[in-house]
Amino acid sequence: MARLLEDEEREDVRHRLAENVQDSAAQSATREERAGDEPDWGYLWHALLGASDHANRIVALLESERISFDVSAIRDTARDLRSQINATYELMCEAHALDGLVLAADATIEEIRTQSALHRAALVDADLASMRRTPAPDAPAWTVDVDEHGGFVATAISRVADTGPWKFWGCSATAASAAHTLTWFFHDGPPNVVVDPLASWRPLASNVADADRSLEGPTVPELLAHRGAVYAQHVTAVQEARDTLRQHSSDIEEFLAERAAELNANHPQRLRQYRALTTIPTGDNRDHLGFANTVLWVPTRLVVGTRHPVWGDFDGHRDETPLNIATGLLDADDLDAFTTKLFTPKIKLMMAPGWAGPLYRVGSNGNHRVHLARMLKLPWLAAAVEVEAVRPSSGIIDLLSMDPDDGVKIQSLERRMRDRTELVTGLLRRGVIDGELTGDRGETLRVRRLPAAWLLHRAEYATAINAVYEERYPGALAQLGIPLEAGTDPVAWQRWLAGT
Repeated sequence: MARLLEDEEREDVRHRLAENVQDSAAQSATREERAGDEPDWGYLWHALLGASDHANRIVALLESERISFDVSAIRDTARDLRSQINATYELMCEAHALDGLVLAADATIEEIRTQSALHRAALVDADLASMRRTPAPDAPAWTVDVDEHGGFVATAISRVADTGPWKFWGCSATAASAAHTLTWFFHDGPPNVVVDPLASWRPLASNVADADRSLEGPTVPELLAHRGAVYAQHVTAVQEARDTLRQHSSDIEEFLAERAAELNANHPQRLRQYRALTTIPTGDNRDHLGFANTVLWVPTRLVVGTRHPVWGDFDGHRDETPLNIATGLLDADDLDAFTTKLFTPKIKLMMAPGWAGPLYRVGSNGNHRVHLARMLKLPWLAAAVEVEAVRPSSGIIDLLSMDPDDGVKIQSLERRMRDRTELVTGLLRRGVIDGELTGDRGETLRVRRLPAAWLLHRAEYATAINAVYEERYPGALAQLGIPLEAGTDPVAWQRWLAGT
């Protein structure tokens, strides 16, 4: 192949290849110069980077328009080689960074990849052990099947309630991580979780697309087909709403506007930064991964955040949608058919687990229908729900990243770190959460018990959500020993956490 190059280019390539090899050899220590059987990581990384550079050059040469023949087979082989070299370099960097991982001198790339995945999985499971909770003897039982990519399906052994889920699909780092995610969903009452088939280990999920098991998950049509007592309550409420609309058939738009005004006066959306409700800190160990999706009947009053914070005001985005749905109900005779249409496409909600029960916000779809459900006093929503599991340890800097960008002038990082550390220290001292601050400067929070993730927010956001939570679950703050005023006012919150 070198014969395709001009003499000057061919000599330049030969010279650089030889030079790189000589540099690598010169920088490499002999086995006797290294401690024990420790791999010569420096030489290995240098060699792989050099090999990647050579592979890049080969690919570039073979892609040249000056080659008039079809060399695509060789070019594709070179591309594959480059990908393998780059993947091996990343693997070697990962393996070196894993504390406690011991590799045999003659280990193959696949053996190293497997050992690294197993070691990472063990680290995840060890972290999760501190948050493992003992379920009640009569707690519902679930089986969890986790595949080699980290995708999982959880199934209830017996369906115990019309409102509760019977099946989940999701993605997790390990089998224990899947169980942790399920436990986080049922935060106010952890279930019995059995991994079936029993797995001694599971490789970490490295590609969420490969782990997608959504086609095996439950659907809203299945939820509706189940019928049950909650479905009957919903249909009764729909019938009452239709009767009310027929009493205002000549001025439905005005009626909806009046209902929206009433809601804004008496039950406003208090979370202007509604996404803060479900934000989870990234965590120290980035291998932690756990989210789950299901479908269930959600009490409409527990959906406390939408993209449009004023009831009935959509800022010009499909403003006509609620009126169109209400007009459809006005003329509906088949309320089952109307219900199916109302919940199609699916409403997507994000769940924020809490110690007394969950809260929800609208996710990717359903803002208009949630608004209309409140206007028409519909008590239930058939919805798809997603939850992301909290990590057992997070740096204080990770907690700062939870806070939304609200346009307020940001203080220095040092000041923000200090303020958040003081809040976390107060939560620990007051017994609101259980865990400890670790690290040389107390920069990492390890939790054993976390009643709700939003408690780790900046005072303004934590207390705003606390206030909404107390409205939905009266007496909830007292359950944690938090005085009502302290839990719902940012200044009082900071003062209470700073006290003894």
